[in-house]
Amino acid sequence: MYTENALARVIQDECVAGAGKSVEQIAAAAREVMEKNRICLIRAFPLDPDRYLEFLGHFGEPLMNYSSLSELAKTDPHPQINRVKYKKKAEGAQSVHYVAGGLRPHSARSWRSPRPSHFAMLMVEAGWREVPAGERGESVVVSWNDLFNRLAERDGEAFQEHFARLSTTPITFEANNVREELSRLPLLYRLPDARGPYDVGVRLKQDLSEKIVGIREQIPDFEAYQKSLDYLLEASADEQFFACFPMASGDLLLLDNHRFAHGRLKIVGEYVVDGEARTNNRELWSVTVSPRAEDGAAAEADGEQADLVAVCAELQGELDALIGGTGSNAAAQSLDTAVASLKEVEQRNVSSVQLVALSHH
Repeated sequence: MYTENALARVIQDECVAGAGKSVEQIAAAAREVMEKNRICLIRAFPLDPDRYLEFLGHFGEPLMNYSSLSELAKTDPHPQINRVKYKKKAEGAQSVHYVAGGLRPHSARSWRSPRPSHFAMLMVEAGWREVPAGERGESVVVSWNDLFNRLAERDGEAFQEHFARLSTTPITFEANNVREELSRLPLLYRLPDARGPYDVGVRLKQDLSEKIVGIREQIPDFEAYQKSLDYLLEASADEQFFACFPMASGDLLLLDNHRFAHGRLKIVGEYVVDGEARTNNRELWSVTVSPRAEDGAAAEADGEQADLVAVCAELQGELDALIGGTGSNAAAQSLDTAVASLKEVEQRNVSSVQLVALSHH
């Protein structure tokens, strides 16, 4: 069962007790756990929007919620908090926050620049528990580092090929409803404090396989990229990699949005008893948090990394042309271009994540 996952055990065993503590005390304890595990569960946190946002303010700047940045209905408890609760389908656009069923593991605001640093979920009402396990809306977490290490061991060169392609192809896509500044980073991007070769940031959208069809012109070798994306989506949705556990009222889960995907198992939205329809009252408040540092600086860093990835892609193309046996003049020109590009990359200190594709030559 998902709860036997090692990460699920760590999250629950190393939780922070919130009862009887000030927001400052809870934040200090949570910071220690975050520095170690990059994810922290707080028990018995107050169900108060202001104290929730005060807590998150210790980790960055809570962003405006989806409805505040779109035409979606404004029914949330605060302009910075998303209410996740089942609703019957109404006319017009409806957020995924109001649907039944499960939610595939994904990144918060995967389209956005700069990349949000944290994501938080506060369970207000746990909802129906009499339904079978796996249908209670249990929270799902996927560690990208753990996933990639296991895939590298399982799939070898096939994984390396997909990892390299998704790490070296800049991509820009939009949200379905929200309008924000868009990132140009690859789906897998380097982190300055990485703890290993697969400790990278990921920005995965639930419906990205459909979304990229409309932007195929910006993606070199689209069919190969599509294959790599499908590989990532399939692996991240594989339940053997899920850290999963039910959250009780007052449970607050804070996670590193670069390093973890979040989702949910199936939730039963409604059922009929004696001819009367009953609606699940499960309610969760989610908030996305941006780095406290000036957004302009963070966005500039994202943009620079995207530029460096583009340089590496150009270098890869030049090397391919050279190795492919072009004529002597063309080869010399390709070599000159490749050397110039390599010098630029070296001067700007590109990490091994961007250069991983070159290792195959």
